[in-house]
Amino acid sequence: MYKNLLDIIKKFDRARILVVGDIMVDHFVYGTVSRISPEAPVPVVSVKSEKLMPGGAANVVSNAAKLGAKVYVAGVVGDDYNGDILKRLVGKEVDSSYILTLKNFQTIIKTRVIAHNQQIVRFDREDNGKFTDKVYKQLMDVIKKIADDVDAVIISDYGKGLIERKFFSSLVSFLREKNKFIALDPKVENFKFYKNVSILTPNINETSGGSGVKINDEKTLEKAGRVIIKKVKPDYLLITRGEGGMSLFNGAAVNNGNKPLHLQARAKEVYDVTGAGDTVISTLAVARSVGASIADACYIANAAASIAVSQLGTYAVGVDELAALLSSD
Repeated sequence: MYKNLLDIIKKFDRARILVVGDIMVDHFVYGTVSRISPEAPVPVVSVKSEKLMPGGAANVVSNAAKLGAKVYVAGVVGDDYNGDILKRLVGKEVDSSYILTLKNFQTIIKTRVIAHNQQIVRFDREDNGKFTDKVYKQLMDVIKKIADDVDAVIISDYGKGLIERKFFSSLVSFLREKNKFIALDPKVENFKFYKNVSILTPNINETSGGSGVKINDEKTLEKAGRVIIKKVKPDYLLITRGEGGMSLFNGAAVNNGNKPLHLQARAKEVYDVTGAGDTVISTLAVARSVGASIADACYIANAAASIAVSQLGTYAVGVDELAALLSSD
């Protein structure tokens, strides 16, 4: 089986991907803790290093680019210092010229403080305001300009306001007309308007929240999957289950009693799940865009996720290390 998968990976540099969604900066602060503050019962972190990385939908961009795909990104930043940083970070890997810069918007930045391989605290600076019709028109104009040059589109919804009902509906309708593969990484609060994507990739908590079903075994997992398929009507549903692996549902077949395809988790050690969902959806879309079957694409994505979670912080998986892992099967 692995030879077929390696043949797919060799084609990754032919993939052309568009990422639409909430882009942000990931700020990591690394240090050590040796004492408790005399001012309050909190650890004192002695900072040793810091790192800025593309986050949110921009991390999806990084993942797809690291796999060798040609990647476009449509999103928004503020006319501020962090916006300039984000455009520079993204611009190192892909063309950032399609990112919109807005005057009255604060670029999203998440700061994670990590000591002894453990996250101590996270600070979020963000705007969750509504965007104007003018902004959405500009975004759609950009997407229409890019659409004929891409094979697959990833909608990365981090719940920061960019992906809303009217825009989502217009975007999916346009992409369906263009016969594009549409992969959606969802947010629970927006399940009410998601419809008709090629594949939906919620994690186990999002699946439970989006379906209203408490998941505690495979029976309840399958029930939750059927509820979401009925509600969202995706062609496929891929539920990422952490240590439980992944479960792929065929939207058309699930109501006929067809069981989902279960893929076991491959990671031997899990250090950090930050950004693992981004790794899954980017790898899946890249594989699918070069002709992989949905099952093969999920198998490759599962392997990529196992590499990502074995690293500390967000991590973009490279083609060589992915090929090495699959060759060991």
